[in-house]
Amino acid sequence: MGSSHHSHQALGALSISPASGALGAVIEGLDISKLNSAQVAAIRPLLDEYSVLVFPDQKLTPEEQIAFTAHFGPVEQHPLYRSAILDGYPEILVLEHKNHEWVNGRNDVWHSDVTFSEEPPLGSVLYCRAITEGLGDTLFCSMRRAYDALSPGMQQMLRQLSAEHSSARMVVRNNSESYNVPIDEVPPPVNHPVVRTNRATGKQNLFVNPIYTIRFAGMTEKESDPLLNYLYEQATRPDNIYRHRWKVNDVVMFDNRCAMHYVVLDYGPEMHRLMHRTTAAGERPV
Repeated sequence: MGSSHHSHQALGALSISPASGALGAVIEGLDISKLNSAQVAAIRPLLDEYSVLVFPDQKLTPEEQIAFTAHFGPVEQHPLYRSAILDGYPEILVLEHKNHEWVNGRNDVWHSDVTFSEEPPLGSVLYCRAITEGLGDTLFCSMRRAYDALSPGMQQMLRQLSAEHSSARMVVRNNSESYNVPIDEVPPPVNHPVVRTNRATGKQNLFVNPIYTIRFAGMTEKESDPLLNYLYEQATRPDNIYRHRWKVNDVVMFDNRCAMHYVVLDYGPEMHRLMHRTTAAGERPV
């Protein structure tokens, strides 16, 4: 891949190694708070190629995390969540669990973020501030490999479909937890193509997820569920997953256009888990 070759040159002596057989790359030896324009230009195609980028051992101020995220698109607030925003930094969403309580932290469901929006985010940056190593891992799955593994007939059928995405299920989930700020308005649903194309590379991937995709356009939920559930099963097979084992000061950026993620809820009430999340704006899926 030409772009990949140039990007590796710009990143110099860095170590770039696959994080799993399915998706993800670990980039070591880079201080992402001090990137030059050549390094930024080199990281972009790596995100297209690997979908999840891991930058260990970072020390970021809130301003530096926001500035890093802005290299990929305008930094935007979550359109609905208001439960935990870092004081003075509305762009930073605090995902925290401590003292038996979650703050926006329960994400033990496969999803891509905010696909109920007309222009869902390009991706998010998670900065780990507190964790007990070995617990509270995050799983990522490749929606590109899930699509590639389907039969040509199934791919062709899905390329003709769009699906309805809505925040309705997420709002119910949010409002059922006392620690969240209630969301009182559900935006109208939007339709997106079931098969999404990356504008830069032309690669295609599934663009549906269990929490926001309600049904195929023009069909009922009951008609849609068997096929949607089959697609989710294919996407979340063990061989299509990267499991990130968090360490404090890890920064993980994931491509929201072609990956789903899931937080493993395997930790007890006493564990402190703290992430700062920023999000880069995206564009309307095609």
